[in-house]
Amino acid sequence: MKSLYTVVFLIFSQLIFSQTSIIKGTVLDDKTGKTMPGVDVTVINTKLFASTDYDGNFIIRDVPVGTYEVQIYTSSYKTKILSEVIVKANDATTLTVSLEESKNVLKEVVVTRTRAKVESVKSLLLQQKNSASVSDGISAESIKRTPDKSTSDVLKRISGASIQDNKFVVIRGLNDRYNAAVLNGAPLPSSEPDRKAFSFDIFPSNMLDNLIITKTATPDLPGDFAGGVVQINTKSVPDKNFQSISIGSGYNTVTTFKTQRTYEGSGTDFLGFDNGVRDLPSSMPSQIAYNALSLQEKSIIAKDFNYDWAINDARFKPNTSVQYSLGHHLDFGEKVFGVLFSFTHNVTNNFNNIRRLDYQDEERFQTNDYNDNNYSQQILTAALANFSFKFNANNAINFKNIYSINSTDLVVERYGQKEINDPRTTASDVRWFTSNKIYSGQLNGDHYFSVPKIKLNWTGFYSNIDRSIPNLRRNAYTIGDPNSIDPNENTPISVAGTSGGSTDNGGSMFFSENKESIEGAKLDLSRKFTVSEDFINEIKVGAFTQKRERDFFSRQLFFLASTSGGTFDQELLKLPNETIFAQTNLGIISPGVNGFTLNETTQSRDDYQAGSKLNATYLMLDNKYKAFRLVWGVRFENFVQTLNADLTDTEAIALNNKQNDFLPSANLIYAINKQQNLRLSFSKTLNRPEYRELAPFGFYDFTTTFFTEGYQDLKIAKINNYDFRYEIYPGKGQMFSFSYFVKDFTNPIELQQLLNKTITYRNALSAKNSGIELEFRTLLSSIFKNENTTYFDDITLFSNIAIIKSKVDITNLANTEAEPARPLQGQSPYVINAGVQYMNAENGWIFSANMNRAGNRLYVVGQGVENPSLWEKGRTFLDMQIAKTLMDKKLELKLNIQNILAQDLIFYENTTKSHDNRYGVFETFANTVFVGDFENKDGYSKYDDDRWVTKFGRSFSFSLTYNF
Repeated sequence: MKSLYTVVFLIFSQLIFSQTSIIKGTVLDDKTGKTMPGVDVTVINTKLFASTDYDGNFIIRDVPVGTYEVQIYTSSYKTKILSEVIVKANDATTLTVSLEESKNVLKEVVVTRTRAKVESVKSLLLQQKNSASVSDGISAESIKRTPDKSTSDVLKRISGASIQDNKFVVIRGLNDRYNAAVLNGAPLPSSEPDRKAFSFDIFPSNMLDNLIITKTATPDLPGDFAGGVVQINTKSVPDKNFQSISIGSGYNTVTTFKTQRTYEGSGTDFLGFDNGVRDLPSSMPSQIAYNALSLQEKSIIAKDFNYDWAINDARFKPNTSVQYSLGHHLDFGEKVFGVLFSFTHNVTNNFNNIRRLDYQDEERFQTNDYNDNNYSQQILTAALANFSFKFNANNAINFKNIYSINSTDLVVERYGQKEINDPRTTASDVRWFTSNKIYSGQLNGDHYFSVPKIKLNWTGFYSNIDRSIPNLRRNAYTIGDPNSIDPNENTPISVAGTSGGSTDNGGSMFFSENKESIEGAKLDLSRKFTVSEDFINEIKVGAFTQKRERDFFSRQLFFLASTSGGTFDQELLKLPNETIFAQTNLGIISPGVNGFTLNETTQSRDDYQAGSKLNATYLMLDNKYKAFRLVWGVRFENFVQTLNADLTDTEAIALNNKQNDFLPSANLIYAINKQQNLRLSFSKTLNRPEYRELAPFGFYDFTTTFFTEGYQDLKIAKINNYDFRYEIYPGKGQMFSFSYFVKDFTNPIELQQLLNKTITYRNALSAKNSGIELEFRTLLSSIFKNENTTYFDDITLFSNIAIIKSKVDITNLANTEAEPARPLQGQSPYVINAGVQYMNAENGWIFSANMNRAGNRLYVVGQGVENPSLWEKGRTFLDMQIAKTLMDKKLELKLNIQNILAQDLIFYENTTKSHDNRYGVFETFANTVFVGDFENKDGYSKYDDDRWVTKFGRSFSFSLTYNF
């Protein structure tokens, strides 16, 4: 039996840990840049052979280490032989080849010889040059050469893109609501409860096949975007069997090993979800039923709310990360089955100190001064499982899945004066656990029918989201005079005894559950046809359907001093968090003496159900005549959106918005030569309101002190997009481009502040957004040429700058102070990315430094002098990484330093338009170019009113990755 176990173990080890060398690649048409199916690829002087599949890809497995010549052949094209194809152990050799059509197939076969490295560079440029739309992206091969760990890290390297909060993408200066995300051809849901955004840090970068940001529309893309569509494609069949594990730990200068304020949670918090200890007690009836109960019955139920309100001291532990990945394939002749699996678990601890100030009246009189200490722990647990089966070179199906749990456990302690001239102070706190569970799966098929030369692609998708806030608890105390020696004056008194359910009330509890599902399918058919040698065409048609449903539920309760049928024990208000809401203090304490009762302030509008159906069809033509190419067509979208909610016990809303849209687009490309392009693009796109933006539900955010509610009369925003781009690819992976774009918005959706710190969503009348993008990526050897060394070939410089201007027409908004020029809410006047990377494949050293900065932007739009707009001051981020590979690339060590500058995050009210700053020539020039105003009137100055000032620390992390 022991021998049997040994044999089984050896077989399993061979399957899992075997290292195979492979040659893989893609074959393209030299003239059109299209992939070519059915091309024969042969390793000369061996029996190794493969044919390209429906998408022009091929894989030759089990290739011995060495140097070979590879022949690429198909009828009607010139045969090409690649020399110096080097195959290394434990490393895939990737070839990208372009074939030139033979104009007279009756003559003898023409054979072209070229070096493999030169051919791959040329063909990669051909792919970029022949993109149908204005887009920027990064391939798996390029990602492999970078130290990036997550998809959000990779996005930073793409032109015109920046990342907020390490997870939200900003494209062309437009905030997350104007960008769409697509995973393996299927739309991704919003991962956030109160914003139209997706968190890109949940995807590990080593699972990506490619990442593309499309900035101009084509008919086969979704129509709901203005900035860009982020297309994420995960790998299907693994190139070779592999297994890797990565572990890491991190240190933050203001967090790690410092004091942490925390509370007792649940036993599963470390996995990112609550196990039920925070849930509403099962004895709690519905709102209507509870309000009908007697005092005695409410007192009994109140005792079931036995939660721990204590906040305790602990120590912040180091940040940790673990990732395990496995890829395996099984060959059955022409049939191939592949599986990919990846598991990730990250723990990130944070501490932030925030000073909060408020002002009122035209004189901007300061009303309060609070100091917040925020202690948080973020958990990311994610698993990815992809399965694929290739029947033959022309048919394959894939089943791709990802499940992610994201949670934030937050404790905030606030201390300060509510009224600046009142000696009384307020001490309040919150215990806030949020968990997001997301599943997304796609079943897709790719088929090529060789006789009619038709490509068929289909996708079925399903996503499920469960966002929960199980018992957000808030308490508050008032201290008469903290400096008084009289204990009767400086004793904290709980405000849990106040009447009503105001935001200042202590002992409050909030529960919410948001469940959403998305399901749908898409189908694409395309066929290439040639009219003449110089006139090549392709027609593509498709259909898309999607159904979304959301069910939102919430309850708002708080403990109230009970005076019904007896007197309230006032001494209870002097008890600390640990004991004030103990079971013995709830309900009737003794005959005639009451403790706290449980009051409910849930309103009818705090629940809603919503849904939408989107059906789309499209027609797209791709016409290429000599140096000109026109990709054009139209997309038709039928959209129905419903929302049902009660405004009061007797009044309800039932939205049923229907809209049909024809969305035309055209992309004209003129190839000046094989290295240069001119592009002109036009498209019409949309920006639809989210359910949360329409729902009447209101939510008080303790951290921002804003009360957010929806607005049922929001309209769909429409955008006309115009683009011009010049691009040049000089070779060796280098690129230079210049783009100019204009976007005309009708009914843009903005976040607006009303009175009493209430914020909501409104449509402005119109807006215009325009800007330029400059990008370059070059090798240092192109600048400093030295024939005696190849050192400069290992250093890459890259930068991209977007300068954006916008102006919004707000004359339709009531009570809005007329402003001659105000930018779009959330739009930055400029975005700058720059960096340097050193990578040497021979010695295994990698170094990179990246800088990112986005300019000042409107966070919330105000309504005049007494209620001014809230701005976010721009910050500069500087990150560095040092990596070293060892043991023939099996082991990799990484050191990351993030947020080196650790600049404060400042939100301010731009109350001073005339600055006394004396700008020099450089500052005046920079202000004029980047913000369009040499005085920088909308910028930040010492005369403006700071609202929130948040301090951050620097982060250092070290990780070790081993590839089996």
